[in-house]
Amino acid sequence: MLTPMYKKKKIITILLILFFLIVLMSLTNRERDRLTIVEDIIISAVSPFQNAVFTASAQVRDFVELLQEYQYLAKENNRLTETLGNYKGISNEMEEIKQENKRLREMLDFKDRSDHTLMPAKVIARDPSNWFNTIIINKGYKDGVSKDMAIITNEGLVGNVLSVSRHASKVLLLTDSLRAVSGTVQESREMGTIGFVEGFVDEPGYCRMVNISQDAEINDGDVVVSSGLGGVFPPGLVIGEVIEVGQDEYGLLKYALIKPAVSFNRLEEVFVVKSAGDEFLSEKEIEHYEEEFSQEEEWEEHESEIPVEEEIEREEMENGYLEESIDNRRIE
Repeated sequence: MLTPMYKKKKIITILLILFFLIVLMSLTNRERDRLTIVEDIIISAVSPFQNAVFTASAQVRDFVELLQEYQYLAKENNRLTETLGNYKGISNEMEEIKQENKRLREMLDFKDRSDHTLMPAKVIARDPSNWFNTIIINKGYKDGVSKDMAIITNEGLVGNVLSVSRHASKVLLLTDSLRAVSGTVQESREMGTIGFVEGFVDEPGYCRMVNISQDAEINDGDVVVSSGLGGVFPPGLVIGEVIEVGQDEYGLLKYALIKPAVSFNRLEEVFVVKSAGDEFLSEKEIEHYEEEFSQEEEWEEHESEIPVEEEIEREEMENGYLEESIDNRRIE
């Protein structure tokens, strides 16, 4: 019985002989046109093995090349994806700058054409629970802003200053339901078409003009502007467009549903309006506001020291007063 070592030596010997014969054939074949019988037999025997080895090596080579190409394409795809993301970011920034530039140009043009003294301001915050009621602008009494000054954009009336601090002010928007603005139809300006424009609770973001005379000429598509009555808003500030006219519940007066000219959910830049005959705050008035503001800060510090029982009692008294006066609306 042959040992494994003997078998291995026998196989190696056969392979060496075949290798020797192939080399010999390659050397002697250069000057001959035909192969010998032995050469033909050897080549016929070896060629399938050579073909299998060549095919396998070719497949391995193709697989390696395919793998390398896949890795390259994956890296290139990641690079292009990152580049595309950067381009999209730049494109979005450019579009934002373009839109801001357009708004500022429109506002600058409006300021140049306006008959009022205007101070530009930027919206820096708004109350999310009262989206259509109040906003905060980045101008305060240090900049000459005072309570009740009108706030507008190039589109129309926004509201008025509710309270001021050093470098910021709270603005009560036109759409607040607890305030009313005296308005009239822009085209006619008849006294009979004057009514009170207030925020419409049933349609947030819209206004309703009430107490309009039955004889008043007011129709869908009419533009409503501030009448100037009340002294807070200068006359002629655009409030919005009438989209519906109807009768009140008693049939004695008319009402008009108004779509505001200003897009309150997209407010970014506004103007503070100097009312007719008014000036922005003088140095003396600013000092007065500073003094009041300091007193308020001192009072807030004092309030923090008030016992809880007294604080609760004071809040209950204030709430009782508010409940009694909730329907007393300001006519501005």
